[in-house]
Amino acid sequence: MVMLSYKLQVREYYEALGVRYLDLYLRDSVLGYLRAAEALRTRGLRILDIGCGVGVGAGLLSGSASRYVCLDIACGVLRYANSLPGVDVVCADAALLPIRPGSIDYALLINVVNAETDGEAILREALSLGARVYAESPRALDNELIRYLIPRVGFNTTN
Repeated sequence: MVMLSYKLQVREYYEALGVRYLDLYLRDSVLGYLRAAEALRTRGLRILDIGCGVGVGAGLLSGSASRYVCLDIACGVLRYANSLPGVDVVCADAALLPIRPGSIDYALLINVVNAETDGEAILREALSLGARVYAESPRALDNELIRYLIPRVGFNTTN
């Protein structure tokens, strides 16, 4: 019940934040997606952007991907990503992905993993898709969890 309460709080926070998200997180998001693009060479691939927020990654990467899917628990923020051509949106909990294994090439988790809450469950769910997983966080604790769970898959740390 505690985790459900946490997830509802996260959803409410980002729903209320809306485009003000950009004022707080734009720089970290853009840098994370640029590092992912550089590391992954996403041209022509199917990408799932888990915890996409307002769609910063979609704005930067969807033009080179064969398919770009934005997924976020806060349904309201997806309206921005939904306005981008060639971008599909899914409102769902990242720890319970409604995505068929094998249907994507890369799962991106940029500034999404929180080692103190459901970060491990989210990473394990992303890994269950059979895709390569790229994850990074501005927090060292989160990056330790990322390195532990995906040691041979592309990741980058900012701390």
